[in-house]
Amino acid sequence: MDELNPTVREQEIYEEMELTPEMVKSIRTLCGTCLRHFVDAKAFKIALVPSPDRSMDTCTVCQMRRGYDYVVMHRRPNHTTIP
Repeated sequence: MDELNPTVREQEIYEEMELTPEMVKSIRTLCGTCLRHFVDAKAFKIALVPSPDRSMDTCTVCQMRRGYDYVVMHRRPNHTTIP
């Protein structure tokens, strides 16, 4: 069986996760430190993008440490109606 091209495999993962084009554009590689900043801000929804080889890349925020790919989306404010 042939190994899949990494780009083809990424596309399959995105389809399995049912990512919208907006979500794909919001993918960021985050190290643990930068990820913690996004989590602590509580203004973002974050989901790990599964990687077939679990390789780490350079963080897109700090450009120093290595991390994994995450979908990072702004949370929409809750619009609750008051009766």
